[in-house]
Amino acid sequence: MLTEILREEWGFDGAVVSDWGAVHNRVAALAAGLDLEMPGNPRSAEEIVAAVRSGALTPDLVAAAARRVAALAEAQPTAAGDAEISVDLDAHHALARELAAECVVLLKNDGGLLPLGPDLGTIAVIGTFASEPRYQGGGSSHINPTRVDEPLAAIRELATARDQTVHYAAGLDSGALAAAAGSDVAVVFAGLAETTESEGYDRRGIELPAEQIAMIRAVAAVAKRTVVVLSHGGVVSLEGWHDEVDAILDGFLLGQAGGGALADLLFGVAAPSGRLAETIPLRLQDNPSYLNFPGEAGQVRYGEGVMVGYRYYGTVGLPVRYPFGHGLTYTEFAVSGLEVDVHGPDTATARVTVTNIGDRAGKYVVQLYVATSAGPVRRPARELRAFTKVALDPGAAQTVELALDRRAFAYYDVERGDWAVAGGEYVVQIGENAERIVAERAVSLAGDAQLLELSLESTVGEWFGHPTVGPRLLESMAAGLTDEQRQEAEANMHLLEMISSMPMSQFVAFTGVELKDDALHSLIELSRTAPAGA
Repeated sequence: MLTEILREEWGFDGAVVSDWGAVHNRVAALAAGLDLEMPGNPRSAEEIVAAVRSGALTPDLVAAAARRVAALAEAQPTAAGDAEISVDLDAHHALARELAAECVVLLKNDGGLLPLGPDLGTIAVIGTFASEPRYQGGGSSHINPTRVDEPLAAIRELATARDQTVHYAAGLDSGALAAAAGSDVAVVFAGLAETTESEGYDRRGIELPAEQIAMIRAVAAVAKRTVVVLSHGGVVSLEGWHDEVDAILDGFLLGQAGGGALADLLFGVAAPSGRLAETIPLRLQDNPSYLNFPGEAGQVRYGEGVMVGYRYYGTVGLPVRYPFGHGLTYTEFAVSGLEVDVHGPDTATARVTVTNIGDRAGKYVVQLYVATSAGPVRRPARELRAFTKVALDPGAAQTVELALDRRAFAYYDVERGDWAVAGGEYVVQIGENAERIVAERAVSLAGDAQLLELSLESTVGEWFGHPTVGPRLLESMAAGLTDEQRQEAEANMHLLEMISSMPMSQFVAFTGVELKDDALHSLIELSRTAPAGA
């Protein structure tokens, strides 16, 4: 994998570094293409030297790995050898705040509650995540921030500028409920603590902690309007409280400036434009890997194949809470004029116009999906093949162009060990998300010219299904039949499905069909020269 696929097929020319403590056989790992073991092990050098002396490793292989590690080290600045690097931390933090705002997903906004208007005189903020934000992952994903924005402080700053009052309660108590009941709107901060999801272990469910669900429901029961702001890594279930709140902002893990970004979105300084990168299911049991993961007896079976995430939910028509690609904003957009131009056998270009028909500036994510049943493998209902984000003022329109290379239409052919494009019809779709398609156009592609070589051990289905050989085979079989036999054969063509997996040699012997050996062999030769499509 590290040599043939990563370096030879994908063209990677950098160094490969192990995970911490993941190397169990340094000699075998080096032979496979692993350059640097982390952390260093004093015995590894001795083992490598011994392997070279015994012939288990070649000096050239070791030298190549050493050169890649040296190149990695030389690419990094050093305090002694390079000039001091100047960093504008304020500018970087401002950029982090802008990017964080672009990532937040507005899941729900009943009655247009968000952004919070200036007419809301008092705002109750409830939950410790407002004052102690969860902004990054756990374990080795930890980084050192230059500063961390506190959501509560940012909310107070924006509210004060509009003469609004903010009341805060860290958790669910009588004070929190009184603040929620006495305010014009309650904003509940909830999510998952770092101890709940981190490196080296998996969560056992997708629900929020019971105490947080209780807090959300209790606040929603007394507040005039309720907003829930979520902070977490992996997907969380919204069941048990979703229908009791008015709006949901899903922040996931936003980084050091996430607190300011959330305040910007709550007050309309920025408009949400994030889209879900995963499906939010109604139940954990609905997930396609539910019966396969975490496996048993030390083994995991990847039985879902390509039907992962939205590909599965859409293909089987399973209802979800929110689909992949979902995300609301504070304005409205219209999509029109979808055109698709085909270039050659396996590429195309799509153009579509997006118009902001609302009264606020906003950003729209154009999501392009491709749907097809062409080819010999089962395909998902649709697959995301291109996307882009456009910013539009009210009334403005923009035509975007999306290039679709051959991978946009391809499936992986395990026999060829490569990607293949089947000839046939493909539907190019523009979706609000993976479930809601707002425009589509069908195109025909010639696809790859492939040979499907037949033999006497090829199945009956492969013989009759071959676009060139199949019709000639039928002609050969019908040549010696009487009219009565021909009519009987046509009436029983459905029986071919029953024996479609039978080898042709067995079919000829089993049915007694008169097919001369030279006729079969001439058809086999034809299959070696006549393209059969992908």
